[in-house]
Amino acid sequence: MPIAARRKNDAQARRRQLADVAIELLGTGGARGVSHPKVDVGAGVPAGTASFYFRTRRALLLGTAERLTELDLEDLQRLTELSSDAAGGFTGTAGFAELVMYSGTAPYLTRTRARYELILHAGRDEELMAALRSSVESFYRLIRDVVAGWHRGQGPVPDDVVDAQARATLALVNGVMLSFVAGRPLVQSAAELEHLLDGLIAGLAQPRT
Repeated sequence: MPIAARRKNDAQARRRQLADVAIELLGTGGARGVSHPKVDVGAGVPAGTASFYFRTRRALLLGTAERLTELDLEDLQRLTELSSDAAGGFTGTAGFAELVMYSGTAPYLTRTRARYELILHAGRDEELMAALRSSVESFYRLIRDVVAGWHRGQGPVPDDVVDAQARATLALVNGVMLSFVAGRPLVQSAAELEHLLDGLIAGLAQPRT
């Protein structure tokens, strides 16, 4: 491998390492717990390393958001691969409920907390929101696919019905994940969450009277 390419790969690996530490700090101590010196200590690198790769605190948070999105998309891709194998059992609302419950257990809970910390900041920073958007949009597409799959075998379903069900499902799931972050889980098992998801989707499948 050419020297220039090796240096680029080394730099990317270092940035990922530092961002991973920042995710851990965000998830355990909130945004105020993230600083260049703390990232250096957590990563076990010389003082000034984090500030070399991320010149400002905002750049550090942006890099952390990009890394978080990268990790989320990797997880969603794995879920898609598992969902395509019916023998694996990770399909439909049952499989989706399992995914959501993972977000409330270690080590994923730390990442869940970090994500919501960044989302709060992103409300005041469009560039930060852009870094998180692909993850948010991919998660919504997954939810919509789950909802569409719920209707499989029932005949054509209007897109606006599926959209309404997907939005409601997203709202429910966000509430559940926030309850994990708060340390007061609203649901205790994947089976319980699956029951709620099925009930929500079924309820919105009925025409308004």
